[in-house]
Amino acid sequence: MPEKPTVLVTEQLQTPAMDYLHEHAEVIEATPETVADHIGQADGLVVRTYTIVHDELLDKAPTLKVVGRAGVALDNIDVPACRARGVEVVHTPAANTLAVVDYVTYHLVAMNRRFWPFSQAMSGEEFHATRKQTYGRFLADCTLGIIGVGRIGSRVGRIAQAMRMRVWGNDILPPEALDVDYPIEWASFDEVLAASDIVTIHVPLTDETRRFIDAAAIAKMTDGVQFINAARGGCVDYDALGEALRSGKVADAVIDCHHPEPPPVDYALLGLDNATLTPHVAACVPKAKLNMSMVVTDVLAVIDGRQPEYPAAEGTF
Repeated sequence: MPEKPTVLVTEQLQTPAMDYLHEHAEVIEATPETVADHIGQADGLVVRTYTIVHDELLDKAPTLKVVGRAGVALDNIDVPACRARGVEVVHTPAANTLAVVDYVTYHLVAMNRRFWPFSQAMSGEEFHATRKQTYGRFLADCTLGIIGVGRIGSRVGRIAQAMRMRVWGNDILPPEALDVDYPIEWASFDEVLAASDIVTIHVPLTDETRRFIDAAAIAKMTDGVQFINAARGGCVDYDALGEALRSGKVADAVIDCHHPEPPPVDYALLGLDNATLTPHVAACVPKAKLNMSMVVTDVLAVIDGRQPEYPAAEGTF
């Protein structure tokens, strides 16, 4: 009977994925901090967000054939360095799309409508006084600017358009290469910022997008803009965003991705009433987490000499 390959797992995967691995491989469980202690034994490596795969680690991995990222973004993996060594990289680009779309849609509504739930009896005076309060605006009156109109951004735009919002978009790819079958105003990055009541970003972290939402970009936005980041933390200069939230230049922000993670105690967005912060959980729906964890099937495919379903494509890193 052939010897099973060895697969090193450094961050938590869902149980069915681990069961599948144990059935087909010898599994070593480690952490992002201890990965270097075990990488020399591995035929495959499975990571999520916090394990950094770089030249120094790869130099210690003479038998490594494949790195699997249980997720979409590849900014923690030096893909060219892997490919230069003959190490394939696979990921799960479609696994959490709908979960993040749900997250963004919820916050589009939540930032612009306020509801007053109650669980105890209210007096007639309290009830009618509450009904007389007003807050927010129709989303149908708003322009949504989407920076990055790929898998997630295009679906956010489709929902926004269904709610009668005006949708503006900007992407590194030409419009004909994107899955957009609804009215959208394609414009430059600066034009989208200037036209939008709400800006949401859906881009990978690259040299071009690192801190690309900075003080200069924010200055180009309309006064009182709302901002959502469910992409990557490194895309935003949070000191600049914090200043803009305090001044009112940015009226509200929803931030799921931070830099660093976890944020430090002096994080510029802490303590702000107009900033909703979540701990990188937009994709934390059980089905999405399972979909991401099942990257293990592609990891084992590569080890077995088979073609993986989702190799890292040029332009995704």
